[in-house]
Amino acid sequence: MLISGGELLFCAHHGRKFEPELKKIAAEIQDETGRLTDPPASAGDDER
Repeated sequence: MLISGGELLFCAHHGRKFEPELKKIAAEIQDETGRLTDPPASAGDDER
C-alpha cells in the first residue's frame, strides 16, 4: 500500500529487486513469499 493510497502488486522476484525503493514510498509492505512453499493448512500429513 502506497502512502498516496494506491496499491502495487509484485511477484516475489521483482518485489525483492525493487524493495529498497518501494520502502521509501510505501505505507505498508505485505510479503507473502512464504505462501509459495508452505503447504495448505488443510493438507493432510501425507500431502505435506
